[in-house]
Amino acid sequence: MLFDVAITSYRRPAMVNDAVVSCLNQGQLLNKVIVVDDASEDNTAKVIHSINDPRIVFLQRTENGGIAAARRDAFGLSDADWTVSLDSDHELLPGAIEGLAKLCESAPRAVDILGARYKWDTGGVTPVNVPEGIVGYRERIILSGQQDNIGTDYLCAVSKRLRQSVQWEPLRGSLPDSLFQLDAAKSGRAIFTPAILGLQKSDGAHGWTRGSAEQRWARRRQDAPDSVKALKLILIRHATALQDWGALNLANLYTKGAFYALLSGQRSQARKWLLDGLKVKASLALLGLTVCSALPQQALRRIYLLRG
Repeated sequence: MLFDVAITSYRRPAMVNDAVVSCLNQGQLLNKVIVVDDASEDNTAKVIHSINDPRIVFLQRTENGGIAAARRDAFGLSDADWTVSLDSDHELLPGAIEGLAKLCESAPRAVDILGARYKWDTGGVTPVNVPEGIVGYRERIILSGQQDNIGTDYLCAVSKRLRQSVQWEPLRGSLPDSLFQLDAAKSGRAIFTPAILGLQKSDGAHGWTRGSAEQRWARRRQDAPDSVKALKLILIRHATALQDWGALNLANLYTKGAFYALLSGQRSQARKWLLDGLKVKASLALLGLTVCSALPQQALRRIYLLRG
């Protein structure tokens, strides 16, 4: 049993260096470390090449396509039994891959997803809780719909079979990640360990929640059209299951989708998703966004910047 680690990075040369080194120290079960740089236009390539380890495979994208497109490229370069997905602000703790291998061996039946927990450098742990035993589509959606687990990261390894059958949609933003996780949950069984096998840093530049409000607004404007497409795919493939088993997560997805629809000028779509979200689970975010949906985009921008 061998593991590849697929790392995606954008303008974080020092962090991705630490991530790669943490993987190279994992021992004999490591096959290779795949690093895909999403057209950073900095010294990331120089930093990775300076590590000088034959187990590293480096790909530098010529155009920035977002994290999902970079993950798609990284998974395409993997040929091991399992592929661990890491962001550049993640690290594997010592013995992490061995821990994932033992988790796989402990499964009473074949599984396609191995999950573990991250410890944040700020002290928190995600996910807050994990299920026991082998879980399928229904249990995964219930897990993702728990208040403390909505939108949280977990350390994930996927099997070769799943990697070849479930594809990352090459779309921008965070919603393609939700789409991949739901598609993977529907296609394969998972097993989780409560063990903490990874570290997540909170101060990475160019992250989804990092940088100035102006920078985050600009990223969301850029990601908006693809995010709308991603939510449409989520609803086509998973709306019924989310409605039945993960209402909180579905309401959260409607909130994000409506926001992106507003940013991309699709106001009728935004209003429909806001109404659908309120029918699932009313929240202050949905109600506030419903009020804002009547405002011109410049006013929406001012409100977003004021919130910081």
